[in-house]
Amino acid sequence: MLIDEQKKYRDRANRARRELLKEKEKFGAISDGSGKRYRVCVYFVLSGAPEKAVEFMDWFEKEFPDDVGEPAFLLYAALAYYRVGSLGKARGYLLDTMLSNIYLLPYLFSRPMPKQDMWHSSNWAQPDYIEEIEELLEGPTSQEREWFKEQFDDELFTNVRNKYIETFHALQRAKELDSRRQILGEWRDYISYCRANEI
Repeated sequence: MLIDEQKKYRDRANRARRELLKEKEKFGAISDGSGKRYRVCVYFVLSGAPEKAVEFMDWFEKEFPDDVGEPAFLLYAALAYYRVGSLGKARGYLLDTMLSNIYLLPYLFSRPMPKQDMWHSSNWAQPDYIEEIEELLEGPTSQEREWFKEQFDDELFTNVRNKYIETFHALQRAKELDSRRQILGEWRDYISYCRANEI
């Protein structure tokens, strides 16, 4: 990436971060309806400063502990930690990336997945979301794409992905609220166990 491009992304990252901090200082909390919190990490990685992205992510995790994230943001968080050598954190964020949009990782290593017969919880989870972020998908290197593939084909990722598809396939057909609650509760228990014991 050209130096001018990197500077442009660094400036964008710093501006978005300043705006978040200003909002926190002024109101005591951050509402961030525009999604600035998702752009800072992405821009720092694109600017060639993964260590700054990681520093921001440490702050982000404290400030937004229950934030589910957005697929491009989660992917770039994984890249940031991968590039600074924190592979456990990188793997955790890569798993989150896969669960936020199961089509994204296979697309990145040229093995596109057909649309699954399941409930997609938001537009971000749909296969055509990839087209919306295409310009960001040039960031990962060929080595990083190979790592995505290794993780995606790993036993943990495969088991979690299969369970996710099975769960959201069941949700597509479940109409009653109690039934949907039970299915989602079982999924949450399963993924919590996996995170606690495998990553």
